[in-house]
Amino acid sequence: MTPQTLQCLAQRGTPCGYVKGIEMKQGRIRRISLALLLGLILVMGTSCIYVSGCDGWSNRVKYERQEELSAPLEPGGSFSAETRDGSITLEGTQTAECRLMATIRVHAKTQERAQELAEQIQVKLEPVAGGLRFRIERPSVIRNASYGVSLTGTLPQQTSLSLVTSDGSVRLARIEGAVDAKTSDGSVHVEDIKGDTRLKTSDGRIECARVEAGTLDVHTSDGSIKLEMVGTTSTAARTSDGSITLSDVRADSLDLHTSDGTIRCRELVAQRLNCRTSDGSVHIEYAADAPNVIDATVTTSDGSITFAAPPNLSAQVETSTDDGSLNLHLPITAQGKVGKSLRGTVGAGEGRVTLKTDDGSITIK
Repeated sequence: MTPQTLQCLAQRGTPCGYVKGIEMKQGRIRRISLALLLGLILVMGTSCIYVSGCDGWSNRVKYERQEELSAPLEPGGSFSAETRDGSITLEGTQTAECRLMATIRVHAKTQERAQELAEQIQVKLEPVAGGLRFRIERPSVIRNASYGVSLTGTLPQQTSLSLVTSDGSVRLARIEGAVDAKTSDGSVHVEDIKGDTRLKTSDGRIECARVEAGTLDVHTSDGSIKLEMVGTTSTAARTSDGSITLSDVRADSLDLHTSDGTIRCRELVAQRLNCRTSDGSVHIEYAADAPNVIDATVTTSDGSITFAAPPNLSAQVETSTDDGSLNLHLPITAQGKVGKSLRGTVGAGEGRVTLKTDDGSITIK
């Protein structure tokens, strides 16, 4: 209510007490509104201080220190490590000792604060049942700063590994033992591994070379997968967004799945194959020594399929495409009319081959 309105009320005979009451009420409202505004400013200011120091993380400085660790580890034992914001690189050697270099990185607003926090972060190698564990000790509360720990080192070649990092790559070589490695954001590369292997990353490619295992399970949410010279009983490779490439892979059972990407396999030996992509072409080429009786299913929603069968294939064959052509370079005894789909027999028809695409051509040779 404006002063003019109050004056008008007084001129009309409105009691002065009533007019003064209105004035007092308006004053209280203004004071309350001002208090609320000041409180909001203080809250925002406090949030700025505790979240980013008001000047953003771009002005942080880095301090880094390294620490060497070593401890006895008999061949056939285990090693586990969980780090954050850092890479893990390990190599198996003919030794009975675990030797590590831990790199501790801290980002803070000042060099003094970064160094102070880096000195407070301690890394240790602790004995556990059957092996060793790498552990990080840090302050319970860290404000206006961030830290990461990376590992590089050697250990006995005959060692089982359990590794976790939240942001960083993983590289492993010459390990004889079970391998379980996970990273939230980074690539994974392993080579010369003998043992059941499980690899997972949320964002990054996965590459495996010269792996012998009962089971090989690799999974990335966003990245390509490449497998070379792999021999397993069961192999599974899954990516939500990326291509899958296999070369000289031998497995009793092979499961390949990508939501968006091509799949290419050459020199393949697999009795059972399940291959799926939602958006991409598929090229399958069996090796000359692949079994002639196979169970293979290949599907794509949008892409062509090329299927180079094992020599002397013996299978029931079913193919279909909604928009594309069928190109047959094998003697197939067809059942019914050949058009966009085909059902037929190759050889004695002992196995099964199913090829389906919604949009693309199918070639069998």
